Amino acid sequence: MAHGATTAALPFLFILSFLYAAVHADAAATLSQGQSMGPNDRLVSPGGTFALGFFAPAGGDPSRRYLGVMYAQSNEQTVPWVANRDAPVSAASAYSATVTAAGELQVLQGDRVAWSTNTSSPMGNVTLAISDTGNLKLTAAADGAEQLVWQSFDHPTDTFLPGMEITLDRHNGAVVSRTLFTSWRSPGDPGTGDFTLGQDPLGSAQLYIWRRGGGGGGENATYWRSGQWANTNFVGVPWRSLYVYGFKLNGDPSRLDGAMSYIFNTYNTSEYRFMLHPNGTETCYMLLGSGDWETVWSQPTIQCHQYNTCGANAECAGGDNGRAVCTCLKGFEPRDPAEYGAGNWAQGCVRSAPLSCEANVSGGVGFTDLPGMKLPNFATWVTTVGDENACREACLANCSCGAYSYSIGTSCLIWGQELLDIYQFPDGAGYDLHVKVPASVLDTGSKTRRWTIVVVAVIVVVVVLAGCVLLLWKCRRKIKEKLGIVGSREKTRLPSLLPVRGESRQDFSGANQSDHHQEEAEGGKKCELPLFPLEIVAAATGDFSPDNKLGEGGFGHVYKGRLPGGEEVAVKRLSRSSGQGLEEFKNEVILIAKLQHRNLVKLLGCCIQGEEKILVYEYMPNKSLDAFLFDPERRVLLDWKTRFHIIEGIARGLLYLHRDSRLRVVHRDLKASNILLDRDMNPKISDFGMARIFGGDQNQVNTNRVVGTLGYMSPEYAMEGLFSVRSDVYSFGILILEIVSGQKNSSFHHMEGSLNIVGYAWQLWSAGRGEELVDPAVRSPPAARAAALRCVHVALLCVQDHACDRPDVQYVVMALGSDSSVLPKPKPPTFTLQCTSSDRFGDRHADESHSACDLTVSMLQGR
Repeated sequence: MAHGATTAALPFLFILSFLYAAVHADAAATLSQGQSMGPNDRLVSPGGTFALGFFAPAGGDPSRRYLGVMYAQSNEQTVPWVANRDAPVSAASAYSATVTAAGELQVLQGDRVAWSTNTSSPMGNVTLAISDTGNLKLTAAADGAEQLVWQSFDHPTDTFLPGMEITLDRHNGAVVSRTLFTSWRSPGDPGTGDFTLGQDPLGSAQLYIWRRGGGGGGENATYWRSGQWANTNFVGVPWRSLYVYGFKLNGDPSRLDGAMSYIFNTYNTSEYRFMLHPNGTETCYMLLGSGDWETVWSQPTIQCHQYNTCGANAECAGGDNGRAVCTCLKGFEPRDPAEYGAGNWAQGCVRSAPLSCEANVSGGVGFTDLPGMKLPNFATWVTTVGDENACREACLANCSCGAYSYSIGTSCLIWGQELLDIYQFPDGAGYDLHVKVPASVLDTGSKTRRWTIVVVAVIVVVVVLAGCVLLLWKCRRKIKEKLGIVGSREKTRLPSLLPVRGESRQDFSGANQSDHHQEEAEGGKKCELPLFPLEIVAAATGDFSPDNKLGEGGFGHVYKGRLPGGEEVAVKRLSRSSGQGLEEFKNEVILIAKLQHRNLVKLLGCCIQGEEKILVYEYMPNKSLDAFLFDPERRVLLDWKTRFHIIEGIARGLLYLHRDSRLRVVHRDLKASNILLDRDMNPKISDFGMARIFGGDQNQVNTNRVVGTLGYMSPEYAMEGLFSVRSDVYSFGILILEIVSGQKNSSFHHMEGSLNIVGYAWQLWSAGRGEELVDPAVRSPPAARAAALRCVHVALLCVQDHACDRPDVQYVVMALGSDSSVLPKPKPPTFTLQCTSSDRFGDRHADESHSACDLTVSMLQGR
């Protein structure tokens, strides 16, 4: 599928749609009975997303014409459906498409019917139209009733779009009907190709790609399989959860008969498509705001992705250049060692020692564990067990069971004695597979491991001793000085700072700052930072004394310090477990150093020495916003004038990051604890460890590493890894609601059924009770109450579900600064993220966060 256009690209798409309509002046919304489409005519969907018309495939025969559904906003020719794919018409003579009096869509070459829907309708009044999902429909209407006569979604070509279904219907073990997608013959030829995708006809709910004539005797051969459906995704597709995108299975794969279908309905405006290429590769595409397609996921792309590359009872691991590395499973050996060693793996592997039922009963078997695997084919669901131990016992009790796997998504799966299509994922994704082997195999493995441990221990001891000797040799002079064996030389004074733009500083407190506009004009090339020696930083903080500690977080600790010149500073000392390496740390330093704004915290210098990574900031005597806002005693010090001043300051800082800064930065972790307050209560945005720089032509970015704080994260970022400047706008909306109410986002759980501050604010605002959200301490005078309610209105615009519905920061600044402008009505929130324990979300806490935090879908209607 394709990603949708981001809101920053809306003007571009509007202009593109306008130009499209101008060029195709003959575009229409519907085609009625008796009407025809010529070579230059178009049917356009209501929103301008799709168009139906004749086309010549790019790179194909220019004399051939096909009737197809096309994306209207894509920069390249993108055709998800073709009518006459195997019956092209010639451009050299007259051709058209028409809806006949009988209710049939036909593609005509002169008077000859090249292709038709082969339909009819006794109701009459048949109309052809294309929807914004790309579905081409023939409908009949009579006496106010409408009947679907035919739709293209029931007859797909090579592309799976949102709104489609991949169906399979079985009765008495036989396939009654199923949906199949077939590739083009070549990139320039839409004709029926060699690869077909559909559900497993045996009813396992796996998706297969078959290759025509790839098997013996010219039969179709399995080319790829998705793996079992695990409630949220396929076990063989290590991609982000498909379920939260709207992809789900209807039906029960444990039943032999009945209908099953995969449906896909996206929750947002993003445009996706899954395309089966002529080479057999299935690719998920996302449409960017620029009109280009971005590849999100693709398989098979290496040998191991292809079906059963290594043969039976062997695992496949990706080697150099994507080449397969095949290894027999533990307890197995090649059926033909010479052939297998030569790279001919078709015969696979067999057990080194056979299993017997007697061994099962007497305890003479065990299991080898294979983590991170694509589970084998031909699994059997055991629906009578509810945990892993029971699944293991079920396999032990079954003489025919050769392996088992248990997870929350798949429940209990067992396999027979032949295990096919096993792939070892390189990045730890996948599932644990437990293969039954004789106990003697496990004993051999234990002995090998013991010897391995002994050898490793000896090597470690030798290395440590060698290191100690080397260290003593390098420090021999200092040791002699300490013992008085040689006279100590006067220590060389460490350089206080690195040059800053070619100038040296006299002390640590009198920093000379060049004009930041000049720095931006010079492209930041001269933006070098003071480098503090560790000894100076340690002395400034009292050797990182707990008495000087200002706060702490997942990154480490922050201390108050005083430099030799008397300047007070805040020292951020990153912990070794922060997950930030040296290069990431340097990137953060360079990023902050190039950003100069009164509402951004100022970085004075850094320290990189050994494993120490330290940042030195200007000191904020009032600490962070949350220290005031969420403290009942200190919150009263924040009158409305101060709160509004803080809101405006944060907005100006964001505007600089998103628009006015040369770098164009998305913060990604905007929250109350990351807003620092100086002596005059001026807000300053801090903590850029998770920030990302956007290129000049980028409007939206996809990441596999979702980091930030749940409760402040936008739905598209938390669920899809998609972030943009509108992600920061969402976080800012949450922050406005917290400032107005004086309450934490998480404190609204269970209040009138709301999950968080967004749901609660919407309920009150839509019911005309918005002032109940306002902190009682700032509800008077009336002018302050009115300004607070306007801020709530702005905040609800910022926290709308879809990024394209949210305003940009420039609009927010304008709305906050003008009482006269009329604000649009926000849409009700649908998606909320709640967290019951630790709210930090990122790679280092991924498991904990998923267990503690939930995605909830709820429609909150105004009363």
